[in-house]
Amino acid sequence: YHVYPTCRNTSGILGFSVTVGTQATKYNSEVVDKKIEEFLSNFEEKIENLTEDAFNTQVTALIKLKECEDTHLGEEVDRNWNEVVTQQYLFDRLAHEIEALKSFSKSDLVNWFKAHRGPGCKMLGVHVVGFGKYELEEDGNPSGEDSNSSCEVMQLTYLPTSPLLADCTVPITDIRAFTSTLNLLPYHKIVK
Repeated sequence: YHVYPTCRNTSGILGFSVTVGTQATKYNSEVVDKKIEEFLSNFEEKIENLTEDAFNTQVTALIKLKECEDTHLGEEVDRNWNEVVTQQYLFDRLAHEIEALKSFSKSDLVNWFKAHRGPGCKMLGVHVVGFGKYELEEDGNPSGEDSNSSCEVMQLTYLPTSPLLADCTVPITDIRAFTSTLNLLPYHKIVK
């Protein structure tokens, strides 16, 4: 399986994501979703129990990483081009990030994490399930039939909510209807 976390800036809306790719013969997507939740709960515990020295060591390492010069011209071009593409034009962003990190505390991190994981937080879970015969059921046994191997255009098939996730999910089966109920936020630009 492959696991990676990502900090996100989607049209000025900041967030983070955890992506897991696994073989259908190993775990079904509901089990993976539960494991992500377990990880986030354990991570919250870990940052709460982190010593100030350990926290400061991590922050210092991150500052040193951001202070490093670009190893090749492509890094500088990519970083500056991203400022142009996002129309933020903050070409000294690394200097601003370093200054912010110098005043960042462990309690800031813990409070931020709790605020974004507590009651009322919004999360989106997307399960992309293979269409083969190997997607596992809750009991660990394979389900489904072989898919047709022709090159036809596939359509989205909305699966019913898993009993494992029924108490904490709101299934979306009509994306356009769901998004029409959302408030439209203005595009944010981080300029300072």
